[in-house]
Amino acid sequence: MIKEARPDARVSLFWHIPWPNPEAFDICPWQREILDGMLGADVLGFHIQYHCNNFLETVDRTLQCRIDWEHFAVRRGVHSTSVKPYPISVAMEEDAGPLPSKAELMSSVGAKGSILALGVDRLDYTKGIIERFLAVERFLEANPAYLGRFVFVELGAPSRTNIPRYRDLVEEVKKEAERINARFVTKETKDWKPIVLAVAHHERTEVARWYRVADVCAVTSLHDGMNLVAKEYVASDREEPGALILSRFTGASRELRDALIVNPYDVERVADALREAVEMEPAERRRRWESMRQGVREHNIYRWGARLVDDLARVRLDGKPV
Repeated sequence: MIKEARPDARVSLFWHIPWPNPEAFDICPWQREILDGMLGADVLGFHIQYHCNNFLETVDRTLQCRIDWEHFAVRRGVHSTSVKPYPISVAMEEDAGPLPSKAELMSSVGAKGSILALGVDRLDYTKGIIERFLAVERFLEANPAYLGRFVFVELGAPSRTNIPRYRDLVEEVKKEAERINARFVTKETKDWKPIVLAVAHHERTEVARWYRVADVCAVTSLHDGMNLVAKEYVASDREEPGALILSRFTGASRELRDALIVNPYDVERVADALREAVEMEPAERRRRWESMRQGVREHNIYRWGARLVDDLARVRLDGKPV
């Protein structure tokens, strides 16, 4: 529509969620209309090359057009759409002021313990929250020395609550947390529970305070285009390095290679990663942390935006490749 009104306009589109393979996308009744609209853009961005490849294969199967695999572009008549990866990022947090009180933050949600692990998610089935809770259960089962000491705080934001399946998911997550808590709480640990679920729309500034004090952050999405929680945790201004557990099915895992990379469906492996994160030697923890921070510092949100705008500025409206 923009191109019809302004043929001289340069248009970019960034697609934040994963693009599925052609077989999955084939079930969509409006696939041609969606693809036709997207290909009005001159520059089309995804988080990773894998999603670019899926998109090009989908177009090749669905529309009559030419795929230029050398330049990763779709050509229809005189118009060309460049398809590239632009891994989105965040800004580094520098000199954020005095460190928040871990004890006060934990007290605000009824959490107690000396080791704080954190999850920050929309309450969405793709985030793997129940699988994560099962890993916490297995970790405590295999490492009873951490009973009363380890606490996992999940900051969960309600999502798409007008859809019944999402409302049901919130109840499932709550019940699973209650079941696990009931299993491990004893007379000796009656004031402690292993999982604290804080369901609310948490302000960005509040979440940032949790990032700064959490010993471990677990990002175990079942499927995620990027997942900026992982990068936000790494970018947080802290006194001591943290440890990041990261799903291999996130775009972020392609960049944050010094995280503890896991298959979120493998409960045993995630439980092992929790133990590894908690017991990691200080020198190894610092090495991994500084490596990840350097990556986020160099490939931040400003570089992401500059790359996209720079490629758009160099678009040739005659349809020839840049």
